[in-house]
Amino acid sequence: MTTRKKLFNFFLWWAVLGFSIWLGGTIFSMTVVVPMWSEAPPQSVKEFFSETSFNKYIFNFFGPPWMAIRNLPVLIALVLGWYGKQHRQYLLITFISLIIGIIYTITYIYPINDILMTKAGADKSAEEIRTMVDKWIFADRLRFVVMLVGYFFLLKAFRRAIPDETKNKSIL
Repeated sequence: MTTRKKLFNFFLWWAVLGFSIWLGGTIFSMTVVVPMWSEAPPQSVKEFFSETSFNKYIFNFFGPPWMAIRNLPVLIALVLGWYGKQHRQYLLITFISLIIGIIYTITYIYPINDILMTKAGADKSAEEIRTMVDKWIFADRLRFVVMLVGYFFLLKAFRRAIPDETKNKSIL
């Protein structure tokens, strides 16, 4: 196996493991954490984000915003596996879904986070907070679906045999 194939395999494994950890953490957040603060807004928002240490430790769970680079293994695998048509197609879909998810998070979800989470609803009315909670939950689920599409195609790429670039045959 060539060095390129070994690196491709390494980064493909890394991408799958990283994405799998993201999936588990996101499901945990959606089923355990989000209901704690979204149960009865605005009071649940104010209590959770101002009376707990959530904001102090949030980056331990989600990682800081620059953690978007954790998706770098997908990009590297895409580049290294470019010679294989199916790998290229699947990893390109994965990479595009990651980019959409990151841009969507930064431009739409983070501004809501700033008001709901960082400022515990700030000076918004009860109705505004309830509306923001509903928008945040919908946006989070939409982001999850987009990223899940990427995960699905990453797994499809992972299942494919690594093509032999010299003989145009598949090898494991």
